Parts: sequence; C-alpha cells; structure tokens
Amino acid sequence: MTAADARDLVLAMPGITEHEHFDKAAYRGTLPNGKPSKIFMTLWIEDQRAVLLLDTEQQAELHAHHPAVFFPVPNKWGDKGATFVELEQVAPVLFRKAVEMAKRNAGVG
Repeated sequence: MTAADARDLVLAMPGITEHEHFDKAAYRGTLPNGKPSKIFMTLWIEDQRAVLLLDTEQQAELHAHHPAVFFPVPNKWGDKGATFVELEQVAPVLFRKAVEMAKRNAGVG
C-alpha cells in the first residue's frame, strides 16, 4: 500500500475530511453533533507512513502481532497510543481495521 492508497481509502469513508496538521495531512470525521472529531490519523507521505491514534492496548496488540508494521511513535505521544504504520508493509484489510479502531477512539462511527 502507498500513501496515496491510504489517503484514498480513508477519504472514501463517509464523513472523513482532510486537513493540514504540522505540514502533514490529517484526517477527522464528523461527530454525531455535527462537529469535527479529533484527528485520528496523519499521513507522512515522504516516509510512506501513517500515524494512527490508538489506545495503548490496541497499539500493544497490533505491535505484538505485526511488529514490522505497527510500532509506537518514539516520543510521549507514542506512550499514549500514537502508532506508526509502515504503509508499504501493511495489507489493505489490516490497515482498514486499524483505521476503524482509530476512528472509534476519536468518536467517529
């Protein structure tokens, strides 16, 4: 999967919008009250990575089963669940599953 594939997959989901966040493409959904959700994913196009905002349990489970694909961002955000996804190594079905987790964590869907 490429960064372009990841972008297309996420933007095809209902109610998802793209915004700039610290020079990265960031993705939000729409909450039931019509307001935008928290950012649930950023896309690091130049690195062919995504960052998903998972909880620490989700992060640990995905890393344990797919250590070359999912791993904590090496900073305080990673300690809170921010998780790198190596896009060139992730299967689309697994990426979609992880994105759905991140969306739910942001209150979307």
